[in-house]
Amino acid sequence: MNIQHMTQPLAVKSLAADGLFVGYASVFGNVDSYNEIVAKGAFQRSLAAWQAKNAAPAMLWMHDPTIPIGLWVAMAEDENGLVVQGRLALSTQKGREAYELLKMKALTGLSIGYRVVTSKIDGKRKARVLTDVELFEVSLVTFPANDAARISVVKTVTKRPLSKAKGKTDTVATRAVVARLKKAARVLKEKNPRRNKG
Repeated sequence: MNIQHMTQPLAVKSLAADGLFVGYASVFGNVDSYNEIVAKGAFQRSLAAWQAKNAAPAMLWMHDPTIPIGLWVAMAEDENGLVVQGRLALSTQKGREAYELLKMKALTGLSIGYRVVTSKIDGKRKARVLTDVELFEVSLVTFPANDAARISVVKTVTKRPLSKAKGKTDTVATRAVVARLKKAARVLKEKNPRRNKG
């Protein structure tokens, strides 16, 4: 089985003391470094299959199947992409390391492990459009393939920002990311009411 990896934006709205965070594992419409575009709806079938099994794709450290670092408690598509809510396993060494690295902004990307089920070619953009993918895992990674795949905001439980945005443009961009992720978190709660408790 040929499992591919695609790294996309990780914009964490908040990082709680229990290791819970929300971010985007994939963003629709972006051409990645493999000249591929994920179409809206590409994850729907795979997410439904995981939900039917009452399970979720693995949360891994750098795509290493021997190093799970937590679990994904909710996943859903919204208008921007695949939004995920995860909880780091803070009682494990790697889970604690990931938590600290996220707070420091040293760990800045999410990358999905998937298999293409169906796709088509976009002649105008000269790229392959992924219309259905089998999602196996979502990893926290150090180097996003997309330079924009960086954490924009990470807050502690005390709500104090770890670093202040520099300049008006950064502040506006940060507010936009936070607003998008708040909306995405609401989508997750609506689609996964039982899994978001606790």
